[in-house]
Amino acid sequence: PRPSTRILPSVQDSEVAHDTPPTSGTYMRRLLVPTVLIVAAESLTEASQIATGPGAGTGAYERSSHTATCLAAARLRGGGLSTAGTTVAALVASLGALIALNIAQNGGTSHPPPSCSDAAGLLALTSKADAVALWRASPAPTIGGWSGEWEGRLLPLGVLAPVSALITHNLFGPASRWSGKAFSADGGSGANLFERGPPRRAFRASVAPSTLDGRPVLSLDYAAAGEPLWGTVLGMRDELREVAPGVLLGLGGMRASGGVRNAAPFVLVRKTA
Repeated sequence: PRPSTRILPSVQDSEVAHDTPPTSGTYMRRLLVPTVLIVAAESLTEASQIATGPGAGTGAYERSSHTATCLAAARLRGGGLSTAGTTVAALVASLGALIALNIAQNGGTSHPPPSCSDAAGLLALTSKADAVALWRASPAPTIGGWSGEWEGRLLPLGVLAPVSALITHNLFGPASRWSGKAFSADGGSGANLFERGPPRRAFRASVAPSTLDGRPVLSLDYAAAGEPLWGTVLGMRDELREVAPGVLLGLGGMRASGGVRNAAPFVLVRKTA
């Protein structure tokens, strides 16, 4: 294994996951996750259009959560699920509400960014709205200036932070904790780093308009790199901006669960030789 030169401090927080042998129940949950995410995302998208359309007024996010719950349950009932499906319907309905809340926790475009200029400041953030506001206020990194290896850390912010940590550290590897990203010398491609094993989960990297606010970001596209599950099926995409030299703030999301709007924030710090 490669020697580790950790830059970010080791912490025990909500992103900690344990590498325990998976049970049959764990495998079943893993099979259900894509279906749950897709149904919830479809319901949330439709609910958002209903609840935030013209004349929606105040309480739009709350109505969106409630409407998503009803739509998700109706979709599953309409699919012929009976007693066993009731549990799944409740899970999907709850997830739909949590996704809506996680999106609401991004804050509005007028939310003021915090004063933060290094990795320690990012790790000290306690509000997802602050992290997203700082991301909005930051520029895309200089083209090609992100080559090499970067140490990564999830920010435990937002109601879905524990779910993001579970997916990132247990399913994404799989069975090995995520530790950062590595980019090619020309910056056009890369892969994720894990505590065990070689780099994997490839992506294509380029400066492109953000799917969240339309401004330039360093976009990491997993479908373009040919990742079948995480890219083509789930539509994983990371969008990064530079907070300080050698420090990137990213928003990661999957099309299957709402895209970058339903983001998991993370930090990348350039590794030193």
